[in-house]
Amino acid sequence: MTKEPVDEIAETIPCVGFEGRIIGKGGEQIKKIQRDTGARITIDREKGVCVVSGSAEQVVLASESVRDAMKSSGGGGGSSFVAGNSSSHGAPPEAEATIHVSGFEGKIIGKGGEQIRKLQSESGARIKIDSTDGTAVVRGLRAAVEKACDAINALMDGGDDFRKEFVKREDDGDDGGGVYGPKGAGGGDGLADDDDEGNEPELPPPVAPDFGLSGALAKETNTVNGVTLVYNEPMDKSPAPKTKWRLYVFKDGQLLTDSEPLRVYGRSYYLFGRDRAVADIPTDHPSCSKQHAVLQYRTKHRYDDDLGMEVTTSTPYLMCLEATNGTFINNDRLEPRRYYQLLEKDLVKFGTSTREYVLLSEDARR
Repeated sequence: MTKEPVDEIAETIPCVGFEGRIIGKGGEQIKKIQRDTGARITIDREKGVCVVSGSAEQVVLASESVRDAMKSSGGGGGSSFVAGNSSSHGAPPEAEATIHVSGFEGKIIGKGGEQIRKLQSESGARIKIDSTDGTAVVRGLRAAVEKACDAINALMDGGDDFRKEFVKREDDGDDGGGVYGPKGAGGGDGLADDDDEGNEPELPPPVAPDFGLSGALAKETNTVNGVTLVYNEPMDKSPAPKTKWRLYVFKDGQLLTDSEPLRVYGRSYYLFGRDRAVADIPTDHPSCSKQHAVLQYRTKHRYDDDLGMEVTTSTPYLMCLEATNGTFINNDRLEPRRYYQLLEKDLVKFGTSTREYVLLSEDARR
């Protein structure tokens, strides 16, 4: 019985100035990454890129290792930097780096030059785009130049580092109009505590009789397998998305190959938690709550410059359901009861579990 061929993908990572760090002394680093991940890695010094190829799982692992190697302080990655003259006697010498950015000039400059000004302000380096040969020349103190190069490379690559440092993740700051939880919005019991001087607490005024709906009926209708859900979908919920999103599961940094990726595109939301009676995706670690978090698709409107019209998309968001040990995106803990937009290649963790979930679309395999 012949084994079915595995679909291969390739990811190109700009690495000008960091080739040495990826290769390592005597090629030790690049061999280790290939051995640990099973991916193939090729350095094209002429184009200043690192090409990672293999299965989707192998490319995800190897690309992260390559980026980690570029961040490391060892390996002689600064070989392409050129030391310049100091601006005045005794001032630190300046460095210069050239990055091939052909095809990304507009993205780096941004509308009205807004992006490149932000890059220069964040890094402290000076950036000049030469559209004739498709390069970006970065000048300034060495640390500033390295930071600007990292930002430009991440911007072209669309990787996690750029998102975390230069793009503000969308956080609505509300629950989207959904009904959340059995608890009150204030989170307390409605009684005032004694003050530090031991004075009697001021009692709230008497509440007038309320003959309105008690919410008991809504509670009954929000029950699955005899368990009351702590989450209701928001008003702007979206139907199942067209994009075929998948969650690849890692444990202790290793991809779990004994199970298929989790397909999270057939419904409008997915509940994570220990309670298997209601959880769409069980998280059995003791640090996880019974109903821990929810992946919710919501309708998002945006203007498409290419089409010249407003389009509607089904966008994934993650909400922590007040889990005791928290929910994390790229190691950043989420505020409970808030929707956070999920971006491709985001890494999600629940509680103190060592399992990590990486979001990828099916298109990534192509």
